[in-house]
Amino acid sequence: MIFTTMSILFNSLYYATTFVVTFFMSIHSVLPFGFDIGLLGVAVYFFTKLPKPDPSNVTSIFGPPSDSKEGETNPKKVVKCIAHRGAGLDAPENTLQAFKYCVAMDCNFVEMDVRTSKDGQLVLLHDQGLERLTGTDITDVRFMDWDSIKNIDIGATHPNRQQFKDVTLCLLEDAIDYLLANKVKMIIDVKGEDAQVVNGILRVFSGNPVLYENAVVTSFNPYVLYQIRKRDPNIVGAMSYRPHCFGFLNYDAENGPTNPRFGARHAAQAAARAADALHGALWRWAARWCSVSAVLLHKDIVSPREVEYWRSLNVRVAGWCVNRPVEKLYWRAVLRAPYLANTLVGEPEVDKKEVRQSVMVDCEERPCDKVPEPEKKMSSGQN
Repeated sequence: MIFTTMSILFNSLYYATTFVVTFFMSIHSVLPFGFDIGLLGVAVYFFTKLPKPDPSNVTSIFGPPSDSKEGETNPKKVVKCIAHRGAGLDAPENTLQAFKYCVAMDCNFVEMDVRTSKDGQLVLLHDQGLERLTGTDITDVRFMDWDSIKNIDIGATHPNRQQFKDVTLCLLEDAIDYLLANKVKMIIDVKGEDAQVVNGILRVFSGNPVLYENAVVTSFNPYVLYQIRKRDPNIVGAMSYRPHCFGFLNYDAENGPTNPRFGARHAAQAAARAADALHGALWRWAARWCSVSAVLLHKDIVSPREVEYWRSLNVRVAGWCVNRPVEKLYWRAVLRAPYLANTLVGEPEVDKKEVRQSVMVDCEERPCDKVPEPEKKMSSGQN
């Protein structure tokens, strides 16, 4: 039985390969050199292109488009501000305390980063390690079990640490439970490329179907997003992008790419820069290949033309990180697109709640043309 099955499989593979080779050689004999390869590439692209998710789920998450009839008549339904890492400049990023702060500020959309620990736990964490958040020498949580890191105070270096004491890491499942209970939409930014994090995201969605209309999965790596959506096309996907994301840790329009990701490891850095060049040329194709419903773009590369391009494809656009009040007004009034912000201070159309009044005191004391050092670390294009 086994030998018969193996024989059938090998014969099928042989005939399929023979057909493809014969077909390709036939095209090659009648078409100009190179054109046949391009035609084959286009065929493969469309054959492997993923299907779109349910449009109603996209609307459930992002609300109606700002330029739609429903968006014009019901502007409160249009998403404007998304709390980046749970407003990580106001509260310790990617923590339950940050999400509680967002709920208190009536922000009903948050973004968070997820990666895996050594034992496969889905941990909310942007960086590979904990040096920036804790001052410790833990450089990569992939080599640490959850039990060994779950009680570390990750608010130790936060500018508002006096208000947020004994803040610990949070698991994705715990964050999801809290956010869904408070009717908060979410963007889950997948960090790393390991199978554990891909399988973990798929497991979380299959075990909690309400996420399909409440959560978006995004990644800077198109292949990671493709793996997730290929196995579950119902997941609403988004592509995150900034220039030089593979070769450099930071980017902004004023300084360009800075802080090489691989430092003195010249071969690795050269390979990363080559990947950046390829990514820069093909990322829009990759986003369409994954059939994304949104693109999350570094604010310094966004123009009205870029927004219109994606709108013509029925793809939402959001910018990051938009922190200054004047920038927020530009995104709302000119681009008419949502933005990811590290701070909820200085939001337009702020109501008179006491919690907001107490926060606005800090905004009045902070010059809008000078970015505080903690904000520079969070908004300079880190991915």
